[in-house]
Amino acid sequence: METLTERLLFAMQQQNLVYNSDFRYYSNKVINGNNIDYKTPDGWLYDDPGRNGKIGFDPATNRCIIFKSEDNSLMRFSQALHEFPRWQQMLCGQKITARVTLSISTVSDVSVILSDGIDANTVTKKGIGDFEIEVQLFVNPKATSVLLSVESKAPFVTIAISNVCANTGNIALKTLPCIIQGIIGERRQYISTDNPPAEELSLCNPSVELGPDYTRLSSVINGRFGTGVNKRSMLPDMRGYFSRAWDHGASTDPDAAQRTALGGSVKGDNVGTVENDEFLKHEHQLSFSTDKPILGGKETAATIINTASTSNTKPVGGKETRPKNLAELYTIKWS
Repeated sequence: METLTERLLFAMQQQNLVYNSDFRYYSNKVINGNNIDYKTPDGWLYDDPGRNGKIGFDPATNRCIIFKSEDNSLMRFSQALHEFPRWQQMLCGQKITARVTLSISTVSDVSVILSDGIDANTVTKKGIGDFEIEVQLFVNPKATSVLLSVESKAPFVTIAISNVCANTGNIALKTLPCIIQGIIGERRQYISTDNPPAEELSLCNPSVELGPDYTRLSSVINGRFGTGVNKRSMLPDMRGYFSRAWDHGASTDPDAAQRTALGGSVKGDNVGTVENDEFLKHEHQLSFSTDKPILGGKETAATIINTASTSNTKPVGGKETRPKNLAELYTIKWS
């Protein structure tokens, strides 16, 4: 039988399957003066169809706070742990252990569930106070996904979650490095390939709706560039665009308020908006020579330049205004 030390040593060699396990990333938070609406943390999905349900964050304790709705509808806070390349080779046929550290405000049922599209395991706690809920699942070799969720139907209960971790093996360790290296949603660029790495998606294609296995990225983009027929986020089409730093009220971009949406509804002085090309309003000087003598005698009359009338320059140039540039592949990180 495997000893505790052997289990611990095995766990220490794994990676945390949970992205944003301590809730430090909130790409969609809205800051209004001293008030901050944190919304759903990056990588996570939150659904509470009942009345007055809400999710937020407490910066004093660094905990994600879920205020359950006032009825018996099901609240689900979940993350897809399988969203990385070749997850089947790594997870199928393996035991996964997950641990959720949380606090429950009233004597209420709160469940932690691991599922793989075929099998599921649920651990439910009923009580008040602080808990560490651990759940394990042997992932079916034919699994279609690996999902971890925190669920409750209890009206009005407040659930404060401080950490969620999961890894292969019999012991879940919250100190493990995350399997996602970097930040989901960050843009990258390449000059030596037309093909994005497996962990990234090209932004140099027509805009498409994200598939069902990109929920982490979709939660970050959050419909900024529009949503598709399945209500999932669209990827932006960046073909041919230059990038410009967000003006953010500096007036360095004098037309920031008139910026338009790139597929979605976000416009004005906001990240992810676009501007059409334009010339700075200006004038061109014209040089005239009026000191030439007028021909007389038998010669025909010479034309005199009238400096009081309007003259125009001749058009020159190509199809756009541009600096010297190098074409690059833009990508966005999803895993």
